[in-house]
Amino acid sequence: MARGRGERSLAAAAFESTEKTAPGSGFYFLPHMSNGLALDRGLIEDDLVGTRDPGDADLDVANVAGDIGIPIDLEALGFWLKALMGAPTSGDNSGNSGYYIHTFESGAWSLPSFSLEKQVPDVPSYEMFRGCRADTLRLTLQRGGRVNGTVGVIGQAVTAPASSTAAGTPSSYALSRFMQRQASVEIDASAQANVVSADFTFSNNLDQVDTVTGDEFIGGLDPMRAAMTGNLRLRFASESLFATAKAGTPIALSFVLTKSSTEKLTLAMPRVFLSVPGRPVEGPGGIEANFSFMAARATDDSAMLTATLLNTVESY
Repeated sequence: MARGRGERSLAAAAFESTEKTAPGSGFYFLPHMSNGLALDRGLIEDDLVGTRDPGDADLDVANVAGDIGIPIDLEALGFWLKALMGAPTSGDNSGNSGYYIHTFESGAWSLPSFSLEKQVPDVPSYEMFRGCRADTLRLTLQRGGRVNGTVGVIGQAVTAPASSTAAGTPSSYALSRFMQRQASVEIDASAQANVVSADFTFSNNLDQVDTVTGDEFIGGLDPMRAAMTGNLRLRFASESLFATAKAGTPIALSFVLTKSSTEKLTLAMPRVFLSVPGRPVEGPGGIEANFSFMAARATDDSAMLTATLLNTVESY
């Protein structure tokens, strides 16, 4: 009897036209390093009195959630950005035949749902999670390695595991991963030379609707106020950013990943507020300071976060 192995597992996903109903086609394989999306039911202990030993436990309601570790890449990332922020505005990358530009903006009042099939062919086991929404995206930039992220997903329904796929024959995105050496951090449109690391969490703060549905699952997922928070760790080389933070003056902050002029990801925040950090001397080495930040919508009420993805995918 074969045993399931992570190296053989696959994830196929498609956006739903009817929430909680898996599409009959349109699935794409999504590259990932880990997949924690799962159905979990806890136990309720016996509460009757009269004996010292407990009676039978009962299963509680179903919870469907988990983190998926993803590569930050040129093509499949567009699926996750759409899940996190809604459908992009897409068009030709002017003057570059075969290349396209996709602009995703935070602040949408509704977000698309998707179905995701977790495939373990060795068993075989094919489990379809339905009514899923992307709640969070976490990402870290540093000097070396690959750029990876973590997407937090919440689902609303699960089809019992089957021995064959319900996703048909999924398409595949071309895998072209961003490397940390291709990253830069810009403050007020100027690349920064003293950034040691940067991280952020984008959150939709999904509200799980705990209604009585008769099927053990939640009644829905409502996006609440979005948030973009993170940290900038810098070598202490100037008082300038400290003065900006102390004054409560917002900065424009961008994280940029560049393969070429036609293959690029930019995450831009027009107004970001910084904490005022300490700068402890911890030995003979360089002095560093860790600025935490919170992003806000622009003064004209436009998006708090704009993600611009340049690639060869025509639409998402």
